[in-house]
Amino acid sequence: MHSFIVVFTNRLNIGLAAIPYHAVFHQNSPIELLEHVTLEHFKENPDIYSEDQKDIIKLLHSISDKELFKKFSRESNLREFKNNIPPDLLNDRIRPYIEKVMYNLVLLIANSKVPVYFKHTGYSNLYPSDELKIPSSPCKPIFSVNIEENEMTYSLKFKQGADLFTFHNKEPEIICHDPAVIKTGQKLYYFLSFDSGKLKPFKDKEYIHLRSEKAIDTYMEKFIATIVERFEVQGSGFTIENIDDRPTTSLHLEKDLALRPVLRFKFTYGHRTVSPNRKTSVFVDLIKENGHYTFRRFPRDFETEKLVFNLLEESGLTLMDGMSFAHPHDIESGTVSGPDNLIEWIRDHKRLLDEYKIRPVLHNDDDTQFNLSPAKIIIETSDEDMDWFDINSVIEIPPHKIPFARFRRNILNGDRRFKLPDGAIFIIPRSWFTRFTDLFNFGKTVEDEIKLPKTYYHLLDEIQEDKSRAKSELPDIKEFEKTPLPEGLNATLRPYQIEGFHWMQFLKENRFGGILADDMGLGKTLQTITLLLKAYSSGNSHEDKGPEGQLSIFDSNIDGFNKSGLAPALIVMPTSLIHNWDNEIKKFAPSLKTYIYTGTNRAKSKDLWKILRHYHVVITTYGILRNDVEYFTQMQWEYLILDESQNIKNPASKGYEAVSQINAAHHLALTGTPIENSLTDLWAQMNFVNRGILKSLNFFKKYYETPISKNKNEEKSEHLQKIINPFLLRRTKEMVAKDLPPVMEQVIYCDMSPEQKEIYDQEKSGIRNNLLDSIQDMRKNEQAILALQALTRLRQLANHPAMLDPEFKGTSGKFDQMMESLESIISEHHHVLVFSSFVKDLELMEAELQKRKIAYAKLIGSTQNRDKVIDRFNKDDSVKVFLISLKAGGVGLNLTKADYVFMLNPWWNPAAEAQAINRAHRIGQTRNVFVYRFISTETIEEKIALLQDRKNKLAEAFVNTTNPLSQMSTEEIRELFS
Repeated sequence: MHSFIVVFTNRLNIGLAAIPYHAVFHQNSPIELLEHVTLEHFKENPDIYSEDQKDIIKLLHSISDKELFKKFSRESNLREFKNNIPPDLLNDRIRPYIEKVMYNLVLLIANSKVPVYFKHTGYSNLYPSDELKIPSSPCKPIFSVNIEENEMTYSLKFKQGADLFTFHNKEPEIICHDPAVIKTGQKLYYFLSFDSGKLKPFKDKEYIHLRSEKAIDTYMEKFIATIVERFEVQGSGFTIENIDDRPTTSLHLEKDLALRPVLRFKFTYGHRTVSPNRKTSVFVDLIKENGHYTFRRFPRDFETEKLVFNLLEESGLTLMDGMSFAHPHDIESGTVSGPDNLIEWIRDHKRLLDEYKIRPVLHNDDDTQFNLSPAKIIIETSDEDMDWFDINSVIEIPPHKIPFARFRRNILNGDRRFKLPDGAIFIIPRSWFTRFTDLFNFGKTVEDEIKLPKTYYHLLDEIQEDKSRAKSELPDIKEFEKTPLPEGLNATLRPYQIEGFHWMQFLKENRFGGILADDMGLGKTLQTITLLLKAYSSGNSHEDKGPEGQLSIFDSNIDGFNKSGLAPALIVMPTSLIHNWDNEIKKFAPSLKTYIYTGTNRAKSKDLWKILRHYHVVITTYGILRNDVEYFTQMQWEYLILDESQNIKNPASKGYEAVSQINAAHHLALTGTPIENSLTDLWAQMNFVNRGILKSLNFFKKYYETPISKNKNEEKSEHLQKIINPFLLRRTKEMVAKDLPPVMEQVIYCDMSPEQKEIYDQEKSGIRNNLLDSIQDMRKNEQAILALQALTRLRQLANHPAMLDPEFKGTSGKFDQMMESLESIISEHHHVLVFSSFVKDLELMEAELQKRKIAYAKLIGSTQNRDKVIDRFNKDDSVKVFLISLKAGGVGLNLTKADYVFMLNPWWNPAAEAQAINRAHRIGQTRNVFVYRFISTETIEEKIALLQDRKNKLAEAFVNTTNPLSQMSTEEIRELFS
């Protein structure tokens, strides 16, 4: 029957290790080693092995050749690995790993019944006499130190049970170095914390003898003190005291291996300062008094250490390797920065550190002194000045009081280190840069006072910790919600339009400018007219002054004209909108007297103000203002209003320069697209309404546009929104959907271009003469056919002369205005149906859409793949425009994806138009639908529209017959073409 044994033996190229064997014992013969026991053995027959034996097999399997090969080898096979182990790899990694396993093996065998043998190198046989005796308890080292006058003897003995011995002259063999396992004879001694290096001094002698005080002092301090921490020390000439005191704690600002600033806490036991990553459970310091040495042993206070550790971690610091703490912000930034964040953390937690008696220790290469006193900001504001807030602010940094204005350079330059009068450095809190950068960017410092323009009134809430101090004398916008609508307004405003009126009143009363940026179709014009009607029906104290500064005397002899005491309002717009503004003012506020400063009404004169002062509203175009700016600068204006204000988006343009020269008490911009190309568009318009609010263009590009557009900096984007939000009101169609009817219809009047008007007038004159000459001799049906042909030609010219003359190179007022509106709407991600009675009209549009790279679909009578075209518009979100002829799109279409409908050439039959509108406004439509009818002014289109509005006999004929002209008398036809 075989036995289970463990054999210590030297393995080729690896050194001393151990191997488990099945062995047979023979009387008076060597031990027969049958086989090396592996994991497979007890897997196959688990019941024949004890638990200790199984543990030993598993443990020694980890240092088998195959396992060492897996763990440490870079060779291709096991043989190459064993034959080519580099000495450094063997000594630095493999041997320490093996010794760790061997030490655990000795501990396991010491408390088991497994026999263990030592097979000497060079011997082929193993005998029972080779068995090792391993005590069940660890061996204990006893150090002996004796000091008398200037002599010291130091020796080392060992105690195993009751036996006291030394290894002197016993030729000990080191099995493991630390903790040590030592073989002498057939005995194996193991230690809990003793390392074999401490045996070296006693290899050839029993004790060490020192004969100088200096040598003794060094030995006691450098060596014996560490021995006292862990082992029993006997002798004379010294004392060992056990002290149970709590340690003091210090927090050290240092750098880790990556040169990052970190905080390391350390504990002082007596006179010895140690780091918490020390493994010992006892700390010792040494005191020498009157030639006598006293070792004070302090047991490790793990409870206090853990308390400090948790305190730092729970207070916002991040634990790093090596028991050090870093500031989370430094880790997030990923860059090596200075210690400022940690110094700020210490200052912010100074009260907590003091409470737990934790002393900060700030080491600096340049001996910089830091002020760790908490700072207190005292801010007081006043607004006695009409345009400025005066901010008196003092920072209390004991023992100093410093005007906050002196921190301006640091805040704007991102410099956190402020030098105090005593030379110490105050680390500016990170939060101040977010909280006060806008204050210093947009305010100005006058000596030790900060003056903030009132356009930044919303910043007061941010700079005050005590919000009750942030209140200014500015009226709250809610106060204007009670402002009644002006009398004489011929319109019912929707809730969001009333809100817009109140917002504009708020701006006016506080001398702020604003940008009304509602979606197209939400009534920006109506809201503005309401504002103007309110102003001129109530008047105020603004004085209109002429070029020499004298007060203007408004002519009271012109009945119904401007008697409000206010200067007129100047509204600037694209040429295409002149007619609509004139009509809207006459429709909604007929008491406002309007002067259209275009064409022959351009009274170029240095005394222009004497004419215009009699009107409430002066309307002109961007082009005319640019050319006649010297005349418009003669007078003070109550309002300067820009419609489609994106026209001044280029700050380098002459148009922007022109509007910037106009002197007005109030500024207002209207646009559906405040940003078309870049944030510079926004800067130009915001700078127009509130000069300097975003500072210079160079500052704006550097501080906002580049970080936001290129770097996607959300913090900068939030900053910008915070500044402009009080002065920019934008409502999308979706935001106000509940306030809108299902269908909103509007007529857009378009002036013809000069070249278009010239051709139209020539054609109209020819038709009228030919018709009047021929109509007397025709039967009624012939008259109707001739009139219909003439009417059709004029309608085509009213749309675009190119419909009749392919060689026409000019422009069309309606076409240009329609394209401008179309681009504005699709830029807001809406979808548009464009209906026309003429296929040629749609072809002209198609060419222009292709030129502008706008995706579209087109459906006309000749379209073959009708379903495919419809499906493309409904499913491809990039296709936002659908061109449809009235004949092809009158019935059978469900196009609820669209929420805007353009009628390019409305005809006399409202039923046909209603069918077209219903392509978008039908079951399934969840949004409001906007319908725009484009009509060229001073054309046959305008006359037909007027006839429909009058609802007279002639209008009925237009509705109920396929050719209404057949129902008209000769005189009625003449009137139509007059």
